Amino acid sequence: MRRSSMIIAAAFATLMLGSAVHAQQPALPTAAMPAPVAPPPYGPPITIAQAKMVVAAAVAEAKKTPFLYTFSVVDPSGDLVYFEKMDSAPTSSNEIGIGKARTAATFKRPSKAFFDQMESGHPYVGQLDPRIVASAGGIPLIIDGKIVGAIGVSGGANGLMDAVAAQAGVDALK
Repeated sequence: MRRSSMIIAAAFATLMLGSAVHAQQPALPTAAMPAPVAPPPYGPPITIAQAKMVVAAAVAEAKKTPFLYTFSVVDPSGDLVYFEKMDSAPTSSNEIGIGKARTAATFKRPSKAFFDQMESGHPYVGQLDPRIVASAGGIPLIIDGKIVGAIGVSGGANGLMDAVAAQAGVDALK
């Protein structure tokens, strides 16, 4: 009796553990879920002249709102290349904008991607790097298919407003 109980327990454990392993396998890409696209490679760092052009376009877009912004441009490694602040912009926006740009450059994706992950129930992204800023407004800057840096904008009523100004800066490079 004891032997048959052990055999049944072993068979049950095998079924339970074996099915758990299969359940953890990643899903294969389908028509509804295409395979992920690799991010572009890094290129040479953005120049000061290019950074000023990007920020000028972002400032022009930001002035369409009543908010006061800061604008940061970093190189591919996330180091600050250029910073501009509207008069009386909140001082809290300084580091937030730099953080958005750093996040976008070093992770090769808009900072909004981390916001979206956290909003969908994946708070682990906040533990990837203590400097991640999970808010819209940081966007990689791409020239000739290579990431040359990123822009980070902060100061609007929400990250989506920041992203509109940042996107104007990105578009100035095209």
